[in-house]
Amino acid sequence: MRSILFILILISLQIPSYCFCTNPSARTVRPEKTEIGLYSTLHLSDRLYLFDVKIDLYRDDLRERFEREFFQMLEKKGLMHILVKRYLKFRKIIEGQIRNLNVHPDLIYLVIAESYLNPRAVSKAQATGLWQFIKETGREQGLIINDVIDERYDILKSTNMALLHLRKLYEEFKDWFLAASAYNAGAKRVREALQNQNARDFFDLYLPEETERYIFRILAVKEIIENRERYGVRFDEREKYKEISIDCITIKVNGEIHTSFLATAMDLPYREFRYLNLHIKKYVLPKGKYNIYFPPEKRETFIRNLMQNPSITIQEG
Repeated sequence: MRSILFILILISLQIPSYCFCTNPSARTVRPEKTEIGLYSTLHLSDRLYLFDVKIDLYRDDLRERFEREFFQMLEKKGLMHILVKRYLKFRKIIEGQIRNLNVHPDLIYLVIAESYLNPRAVSKAQATGLWQFIKETGREQGLIINDVIDERYDILKSTNMALLHLRKLYEEFKDWFLAASAYNAGAKRVREALQNQNARDFFDLYLPEETERYIFRILAVKEIIENRERYGVRFDEREKYKEISIDCITIKVNGEIHTSFLATAMDLPYREFRYLNLHIKKYVLPKGKYNIYFPPEKRETFIRNLMQNPSITIQEG
C-alpha cells in the first residue's frame, strides 16, 4: 500500500499544475504586450526629408546614425510631450521670422535641437538662450552682451540674429546641411573639412561627432513633432501651453529705474515681466536705451503708465 501511494505522489509531481485548473483561459501563456514597430525605421525609408533632401535610410551608416538619435528620443516620452507643447508655444514667433528672412522652414527644428526651446538654457560651454550663442559669436552677430543686458536671452532679437547668421552660412556653403553644421561646429571647421576630404555632401564628411549627431538630432525632432500621434504624443487642447505673443517698445532711461516699476506699469507679476525680458540682468537699469517686451494686450496700459515717469522717454513703439 505504501509503495502504491509513493508511486501516485511521484506521478503527481510530473504533471504540470495548470492541467488541474478548471479555467481554460488560465492555461494559455499570453505574450507580453509590446508596441510593435515603434523601434523600427522601415516605415521611414521612403519619406524622411530634411531641408527638402530625402534621407537614404537604405544606406546602413545613415540608418545607424539616425536611429541613435531617434530611438533615444523615443525613450523619453515625457520630454517628447514637453517639446511638442513648447513647439506649439513658440511656433508663431519663430516661423514668422523664418518667413520674413526667407530661410528654410526646417530651421525651427534646429532651434529645438539646440535648446529644447528653453529660453533660459545654458550649456556647459556657456552658450545661452534659445539659439545657444556663445559670447563671442553673439557679439559678432550684433547682440549686446554686457553687465546689464545679454541679448542672447532676447527671444525676438536672438532669433533674428541666429536666422541671419544661418542665412549667411547658407550663402557661403550653398547647402543647409553644411550651414547647420557650421552653426554648430564653426564655419572654419566645415571649410577645413571641405578642403581636405574631397567631398561636399554632409553625409560623406568626417566632422566632430557632436556635429554629426546634431544634424540627425534635428531630423529626429522633425519626424517626432510632425508625426507626434504615431509616437504616442497626445494631449487635450486644455493641456497646451499658452502661445507666446510679444510686443516691444524702446525706451530711453534718463536717470535710473528699477525694473519692478516696469512690471507694475505692465500690470504683470514680476516673474512674468522677467520671463518676457530675460535679456535684462539687473534690478536697476542705468541711463541708456532698452528694448522692453510685454504682452500685446498690455500695450495701452504700459505706455500710459510709462508716460507718467519723467525719467523715461518712449522712443519707438
